[in-house]
Amino acid sequence: MIRLLAAAAPPGAPAASLPLDQVAAFVLVGLVLIVAAARVVGGLFVRVGQPRVVGEIVAGVLLGPSLLGPNVFRWDGAPGVLACDRSAAGLVPSISGCLFPAQARGVLAIVGQLGLLFFMFLVGLEFDLSRLAGRIRSTVVVGVGVVLSPLAAAFALTPLLYGATFTAGWGTASQPSRLAFTLVVAAMLAVTAFPVTVRILQEKGLDRTDLGVVAVAAAALVTVLMFLLVGVARGVANGGGVGPHLWRLVGTLAYLGAMFGLVRPALARLSPVVRAAGRLDTGHVAWMLVVVLASAYATDRIGINVIVGGFVAGMVMPARELTGPRAAAALGDLTLGVLLPVFLAVSGLQTDLGALGVSAVGGLAALLVAAVASKWLGGIAFGRLGGLGWSEANAVGVLMNCRGLLVLVVALIGLQEGVISAQLQVGGVLVALLTTAMTGPLVDRYLPAPARLTG
Repeated sequence: MIRLLAAAAPPGAPAASLPLDQVAAFVLVGLVLIVAAARVVGGLFVRVGQPRVVGEIVAGVLLGPSLLGPNVFRWDGAPGVLACDRSAAGLVPSISGCLFPAQARGVLAIVGQLGLLFFMFLVGLEFDLSRLAGRIRSTVVVGVGVVLSPLAAAFALTPLLYGATFTAGWGTASQPSRLAFTLVVAAMLAVTAFPVTVRILQEKGLDRTDLGVVAVAAAALVTVLMFLLVGVARGVANGGGVGPHLWRLVGTLAYLGAMFGLVRPALARLSPVVRAAGRLDTGHVAWMLVVVLASAYATDRIGINVIVGGFVAGMVMPARELTGPRAAAALGDLTLGVLLPVFLAVSGLQTDLGALGVSAVGGLAALLVAAVASKWLGGIAFGRLGGLGWSEANAVGVLMNCRGLLVLVVALIGLQEGVISAQLQVGGVLVALLTTAMTGPLVDRYLPAPARLTG
């Protein structure tokens, strides 16, 4: 999954080969630009009542070809010190391409993945399973329901979207099947931005409320189910059998069983030692990170993404009343201030809003309506089925509609597997921005005071 966020050269263009020291230099330049842009744009969005994370997403898009690409600014006179790739005929140098060469973007992608992983680990440390007592049914019904409703919406949308504008290789031997296309669209609609939802809940002071706990648990379940759906879509697109899908499901169950049945009890033996010391030393932190990285590797190989591995690793840690503050002190500021904005920026560096044509407007409008309706209304309907009150169900629907940039991970899979076109991939960015921007104001509208949700 990590490779899906690595930036690639334009189709048909060989990537410029840079010496290692130059790659390192451009990574440092990229970090400076990304962090500065994230702070400035994120701060502006906070001033207008949006969560900072929405501004950080926009900052990533602004650094990419949408604003600084060759269709907006040609940079024929770029200084020779910059890595402007002119190795292919017709490849036009641009500000974005010169400041963020492909090799540096690949390294930044890995840095961003580590940020996402550490952030979800910190979320897992704070997640209190005991708060789910009596709410398991609600969590499961909501989590499964807000995947089924987008799946139904995707089948309804396919007759409108399955055509030359949104389907890769249309009219050629490589044209994907209708089923493969529908499943990729379904996965795009089914996304709930687990990390972004948590950040919004944290910024609003709702992450430790009863409803916040249910929303986080449901978002975690949605993430696992969505990546299982992505795996099925890839298998259908590649003409594979049912074997890989069964392996992914069995692997997921085996992984969860091992983490909660073996790793958690083994780590629990360290609790008396940690509590007696009253703190974690450097060695404890190092071993804690070993567990996090190993868990992330396992989930990446299974095919359910590293964010699930980070979250579960946090949940199985012992003495979390001590582990959490120490981990937050060691990782929190660096993760939230630097690494997570890098993750948000990397997808923006690959997104060109100028690729959208007039022919795509109607289809993308329908995609956006289906995205909002299937998750928000689906959250309300399945929330009520799960025993939530109307206000709680409505709040869950609002939170499940938040997509962040995980929808871009799904869209990139569809693009790289030759299922969807570049225009539909860019449409995924619009869905991500609009649904994420909606979430903060709607949370304020329907959940103005955390005290209303406690008890």
